[in-house]
Amino acid sequence: TKSLKHTHLHITVSENRVRTEETEPRIVHHPSDVVVKLGSPATLSCRVDGSPKPTIEWLRNGQPLGTDKGDGRAVPMVLSEGSLFFLNVGGGRRGQTHEGVYACVATNSAGKATSRNASLYIAVCPFLLPG
Repeated sequence: TKSLKHTHLHITVSENRVRTEETEPRIVHHPSDVVVKLGSPATLSCRVDGSPKPTIEWLRNGQPLGTDKGDGRAVPMVLSEGSLFFLNVGGGRRGQTHEGVYACVATNSAGKATSRNASLYIAVCPFLLPG
């Protein structure tokens, strides 16, 4: 018969290590420019790392963007991983448009990170090349 050796394992956990280590937000996937047909859906990607989990806010032309928690028809929605989703890209009412320069901003208690800028262009009509 084989005998089992008993090993005593001592684990020391300091009070500081029990808490989750805070890390500043980091943009791991930046948005890139998109050209979308009027009335089509579009997504501007943004994925972030950080602890605690960062909150995502989007800027359009440098200003905080109003987003929707509902169906996203009138204004874009922020998806769970941080991307910005437009169900129906359009000109909007009263001359408002979804076209513009966008950036995502990730914030947590350890800091803040801003993505590169990405432009959303609306293709209203087919491009014609001079013949």
